[in-house]
Amino acid sequence: MMQLKLSAAALTATVLLSSCSQSSKPATAGAGQGEGHQHPDISGFWELVSDSKHVSPASLTPLGTELTEKQRPKVDEGVITTYASRWCQPLGTPFIMGDAAPLDILQTPREIAIIAEVQSSARHIYIDGRGHPDMDVFDPTTNGHSIGHWEGQTLVVETVGFNDRGNLLLPGGGARTPSSKLIEHYELLAAGKQLKVTFTWEDPQIFTQPHTYFFMYYKSAADQYAREYFCDASDANRSKTAEQPTQQE
Repeated sequence: MMQLKLSAAALTATVLLSSCSQSSKPATAGAGQGEGHQHPDISGFWELVSDSKHVSPASLTPLGTELTEKQRPKVDEGVITTYASRWCQPLGTPFIMGDAAPLDILQTPREIAIIAEVQSSARHIYIDGRGHPDMDVFDPTTNGHSIGHWEGQTLVVETVGFNDRGNLLLPGGGARTPSSKLIEHYELLAAGKQLKVTFTWEDPQIFTQPHTYFFMYYKSAADQYAREYFCDASDANRSKTAEQPTQQE
């Protein structure tokens, strides 16, 4: 009986070691893309700096212009937050991609997760060769459904399945809608110290032509760690402007 217990323990240890060994390997190409071919690992904390955002005005349809104005925070009325921000609801994409706090990116051979500090679920980018689910049965989310594949050293991500919640305003103008499609290209630059992400939004209802811009993220220091973001929906001051802070006696 003792021998059987030891054998079971040894087998469990072997499985765990094998699992750890596989998860620590660099990400490889997904199904049908050449097994064993190594791709860049974009894992780590990435942050934006003062000149990171390269955004040009979007070419909008009349509806796109109308929705942009509806989504724009009304600073002149003393309000700078959107409904989702005010009530601590998930902000979603693209808001979390442009937040000041660093993004935590975790890459495995089958999936890449992008985790924001502000209130939002993680983005899950599946790179195992799967396609999008049937949109007739998929429950739309603020981050949508993302699948990715490698084109050489560039990760190409397609996201659909957005809902009409969260922070909908897009950089450069326009608003995310349930019919929007987002195409992203991720490229490691400067010996892995920079991550260029090019965003292209396609939505004929909103844009007269696809809207493209890019952000340059910089690798955070090695001692960076995840921080907690506290959001209190009961705080009435969340809707006040930064120019009118609460006065402390």
